[in-house]
This record gives sequence, structure tokens and C-alpha cells, in this order.
Amino acid sequence: MNRLLGRPNADLWGFLLFSHGWSWFFWGIVVVTGWEAFTYPGVVFLVLGGTGPLLGGVVMSGLVGGRAGLRDLGRRIVDPRLVPARWWLITILLVPVITALAAALVAVLGFSSQPVDLAGARELLASPTALFAYVAFVLVLGPIPEEIGWRGFLLDRCQQRWSALVSSVAVGVAWLTWHLPLFAMVGYFAAAGGPPEPFRFTIGIVVASIFYTWLYNNAGRSVLAAIVFHFSQNFTGQFFDLAAETRTVQSLLFVVVAVIIVAGWGQKSLRRDGDRPEPPY
Repeated sequence: MNRLLGRPNADLWGFLLFSHGWSWFFWGIVVVTGWEAFTYPGVVFLVLGGTGPLLGGVVMSGLVGGRAGLRDLGRRIVDPRLVPARWWLITILLVPVITALAAALVAVLGFSSQPVDLAGARELLASPTALFAYVAFVLVLGPIPEEIGWRGFLLDRCQQRWSALVSSVAVGVAWLTWHLPLFAMVGYFAAAGGPPEPFRFTIGIVVASIFYTWLYNNAGRSVLAAIVFHFSQNFTGQFFDLAAETRTVQSLLFVVVAVIIVAGWGQKSLRRDGDRPEPPY
């Protein structure tokens, strides 16, 4: 195993073996058989496949960093004290604020008479049990298992090789391609009315990956902050039924904010002091 990890980029390929190899294997079964994504037995393989990044983050942290790597990962998942208060505010509010601004622009410019449909949100708010189940579903389906891999392991390994900006794009591309089998899976996007438009989906992942790195590098390498930000992004996009025009403007605002972040914090580290946080292994 030591000889394996001594090979060039073995840490990256080892992680991708889990994130893409493991996930695509189980998801491929659902695609090939034509099973529905959220009904038995398809949902079993859907969930198993979704654990790929989590397994990659935990296993590769242990292989590369040993006990120190696992302790470091565990602390970053559960310790909120790593994150300064102002960065918690950004983590929680950035996506909702951008979304609200997009809806306001759509309304003011007359692009749509109903930039946001709140009917579904009102139904969930009327039932605390349903709301709790929905929150748990959104949190477990993506943010927790994904961020333990993407930011818990992969981002650090990329930043040891490249700038924060290049690392953001690299992680974003890996994250984007990881989702591809879901587009061929029967019923996966049924609740959303069909698969997302490719441009918005790409922006929502690759460009948003810059936000994640920016937060991560300024928030003590906190995986917990990445999980919360991921939840904020998913929940905002699913809880509020945004008009197509609103989603398009939201995507454009994501690009604008990403450019501001890179220009203001610097592409090398996305930190004002220029120093990237380093892992202990």
C-alpha cells in the first residue's frame, strides 16, 4: 500500500476510485436495469452509490494521513469553533441572498410576473413533521456524504499541487462529472420536473466550487461549514420554486460573485493574507 501511495497522484486516483468508481458502479446498475431511483430496489443502489465520496474521504484520509489524518477529518466535520462568526453568516446566507436578489431583479425588470412560487414552501411550513423530514432528506442525500469527500479530502490534495482557483475548478469538474449517471436514472429528477438545464447545472457546481474553496480556506478548513453551505445551496434551490428566468439570473449572479471573490481575495489562496491553510499530513 505504501508503494501504491508513493506513485504520482495516487492520492487523487485513489479518491476518484471511490467517488466515481464506487458511485458509478452502483448507479450504473440502476441505469441499466431501468429501476426507479426512489423506489425499491433502485433506491438501495442509489444510496449505496451516493456514499462514494464519503468512503473516498475517510479511506484516503486514513491511508494518506494515518490516524492524524482521520482525527483531523473528524474534527473538521464536527467542530463549529473552527469557523469565525462572520464566515458562519456568509456560509448560511450567501446563497439565499443571491437568490433573493435574482428574484427581485426578475420582478423589477419584468422578466416574469412570478419569479418565485411559494406554494410548496407554504405546505411544508404548515407541517413541522414534513418540514423536518424534508430537511433531513436534503441534508443526508447530498451535503454530508459529498462534502466529507470533496472538501474533506480532495480539495486539500489539489491545493497542495495547484492554486486555490485551479483547485476549485478541478474539484468542480470532478463533482460535476460524478453526477452524470443521475441524468440517465429513471425518476431521479422527477420531483424537480425533469433534469436541470445543463448551463445552470454546470454553473451551480463548477462556479459554486469557487465559493466552497473561498469559505473553506477562510473558515479553518471546516468540512462542517462546507456541509452547511451545500445544504443552504440545495435547500434554497429546492424549497423555493424558482421561475426559469430567476434561475438564469441566479446563475449569472453566481458568476459575478465568483469573479469578485477571485479579484478581491486572489486566485492563489482566495485569502486576503495569501496563506492557505495546510493539512497536518
